[in-house]
Amino acid sequence: MTVSRQDSPLRKGTRTNQKARTRAALLQAATDLFREGRSPSMPEAADRALVSVATAYRYFSSAEDLWWEATQAAVFQQTFDETLERTKAAGPDPQARLEAAVRSNSFAMIDDPVPFRRIAQIALELWFRQRDPADDREIPNRAGRRNELISEVLSPLGGTLPEREFDRIANALGLVLGTEAMIALIDAVGLDAPTAKDALLDAGRWLLAGALAELADSVAPTH
Repeated sequence: MTVSRQDSPLRKGTRTNQKARTRAALLQAATDLFREGRSPSMPEAADRALVSVATAYRYFSSAEDLWWEATQAAVFQQTFDETLERTKAAGPDPQARLEAAVRSNSFAMIDDPVPFRRIAQIALELWFRQRDPADDREIPNRAGRRNELISEVLSPLGGTLPEREFDRIANALGLVLGTEAMIALIDAVGLDAPTAKDALLDAGRWLLAGALAELADSVAPTH
């Protein structure tokens, strides 16, 4: 059987590789612009990636979608992977694991705030898009990295607490491990970076210690 040039597996493979390179170039361009503190702009990303704006829009439906994926892959994923390893290496004490997670994850957001603040901005814009019935564009998936990290922090408690109480503690820790905590302490409370770091460590330590103490009291035997 003769295979036409149009249907050649070699040609299909070449097109697939080119699409992957174009997509990677756009993501890298977006990441670089993020690092420079630039606002999301599809024309700028396309220019940096050496492709046309029309080509860029074939890969990403909006600048927000491009920036969301870029920061998730290049910024959050790297920080998350490092944080997860440090959390596991902190040993079996949940307090030590939480401190390791805060020092790695939250401190990184304070030391390098631009990409994390930008992704917080985009998350709000995506939230407003969801509320607009006229906007039928697909919403990028928000990976549950924070939940996975909290589960790792509390993993030594697995099986020692009722599921409901475990979930209550996990939910509360969501206030400590995230961009919102950094923004609140720096912008709303007006703390400098070192004081904000101390506040995050204090908040996490007191929250977890208080929760565990309350649970211990609730199950203490009565005489």
